[in-house]
Amino acid sequence: MASPILSRNEHDQETKRDCRSDFELREANRHMHVFLDWLGHELRSPLGAISNALQILEVQGDDPAKREWIQNLMLRQVQSINRLVEDMREISHVEHGKIQLHKRFLDLKQVVVRAVETVRSFVAERGHQLEVVLPSEPVVLEADPSRLEQIVTNLLNNAAKFMEPGGQIWVMAESDDGDVVLRVRDSGIGIDPEMLPHVFDPFWQVERALLHSRGGLGIGLALVQKLAQMHGGSASAHSQGLGYGSEFVVRLRRPSAHWRETG
Repeated sequence: MASPILSRNEHDQETKRDCRSDFELREANRHMHVFLDWLGHELRSPLGAISNALQILEVQGDDPAKREWIQNLMLRQVQSINRLVEDMREISHVEHGKIQLHKRFLDLKQVVVRAVETVRSFVAERGHQLEVVLPSEPVVLEADPSRLEQIVTNLLNNAAKFMEPGGQIWVMAESDDGDVVLRVRDSGIGIDPEMLPHVFDPFWQVERALLHSRGGLGIGLALVQKLAQMHGGSASAHSQGLGYGSEFVVRLRRPSAHWRETG
């Protein structure tokens, strides 16, 4: 049977599809190489610190103060590696639909307070100030408390990471026209407006980090968006440009059902 003859329009469309597929494959390959390079960099730093600490421990292990300092240093580095591994596992689980939400009625204010306590030491180490602005009344929604706390924590860590020492971070929770809104604003390096559509792409911040010599694999923001969408909401990024800071906004629907505090 003879092959059907494509019209010129059909031929042009097929050529465009082939070009688009080739481009997407090249981009995926490029992102993977950048990711692997940066992953090696991220692992080399804590592993190098642990190796050096072990050498010092071998020579000066009899000094109790020195031994305690080394143990604390090694613990921090192991925790850093654990966070890296957990972030990678999380984004894989989300992408493959392996995460189940366990929703209940809760007050977003309580979640924000817990997240702030989780990141407070990291923010302080970076030399930043953190201001929390919460309304007096409950900000009620139906959500998975641990995943919602993860959203807040990731946004706060992201703000602290991409900012010179002495920066300012604001976190706000409010009800707005039927929505529950979380805002995390910073006085950091800002984002080029052309890059705003890509900030939630997995590993996008790898290249951003390489450009600005910051740490991190850029998985945190991708998780924020995925988890917000799983809750039926959205995540957006806003910035007036480089040098003008950034704001990340998560919107979730306010529940219509009667709320009863469950702890």
